[in-house]
Amino acid sequence: MKLDDTLLIYKRLNCSCTRQLKKSILVIDETKSSLCSQFSTLRGENQSVISISLFGPKENAMFSFNRTITFLYELIADMYTIYPGWILRIHHDSTIGSSIICQIECQHLIVDFCDMDSVPQHGNVSDFVPPKIWRFLPAGDTFVKVMNSRDLDSALTQRELDAVTEWLKSNKSFHTMRDHPYHGVPMLGGMWGFRTELNRAFSSEFLKKILDRNLISRYGGRGDQTFLSDQIWPRIQNDVIAHDSFLCQTSYGKNSHPFPTRRPPFNQTNCFIGCVRPCCGTSKPFSECPIACRPKNHADWTAC
Repeated sequence: MKLDDTLLIYKRLNCSCTRQLKKSILVIDETKSSLCSQFSTLRGENQSVISISLFGPKENAMFSFNRTITFLYELIADMYTIYPGWILRIHHDSTIGSSIICQIECQHLIVDFCDMDSVPQHGNVSDFVPPKIWRFLPAGDTFVKVMNSRDLDSALTQRELDAVTEWLKSNKSFHTMRDHPYHGVPMLGGMWGFRTELNRAFSSEFLKKILDRNLISRYGGRGDQTFLSDQIWPRIQNDVIAHDSFLCQTSYGKNSHPFPTRRPPFNQTNCFIGCVRPCCGTSKPFSECPIACRPKNHADWTAC
């Protein structure tokens, strides 16, 4: 059957801009929706998503509006270079008003803002789901086929993409990266991914865990990684590709893979996936990576 590629025009609620979307992806069933917004739902299913949380002074004492918006524009620029064809979902609270949302969504068609005060079919989840866990919602979204959870203030890099590409070529549902001697947890909150299309049953279970008020209340503040360690990691150890440059000999790193791309050498060896911008500055580089964590055919990669 030939798909209808007629372009239909949709207006973003509360904004003056419109989007052109193919009629073939139009969602007819109004009982179905993404976990982001109506505008996101109109993209149809099989979305590839980079997911972040953006929250304000109510949840983050270190919040700076100007700094946050600067990080956001830098991240959007990275999306075009590193993840073409992917969508950036920004899970936010009321700190981010329509003026910012419209300005960015109207200029960048790859961006969807997701209001945590009004999640489709679930209403206000911001009053009980911790902000750092908002970005995990695409893991339970039936409109998403693959998602990566990332940090607002970290750059998207080619080294990261090379690891993600290797994962996507495998048959494993989950991906996690550890790229620093201090990345001492099974899954970092902004360095993991899930191919929901490969395990819809666990995707549904993942969402139930996030929306379980009694359960999720245990993981406030910086508890996002503890949530992953407690609730997700024990279930996925046989269904994950883990790239690890320093901790491959730990209990949680024993089945990990070396990164397929060498770390920038010399005075840039302090660069790592997940670093806070600006990365690769003048801070003291960390030590050589263990031989056991290097690719078998590149034992000479001291910066692996």
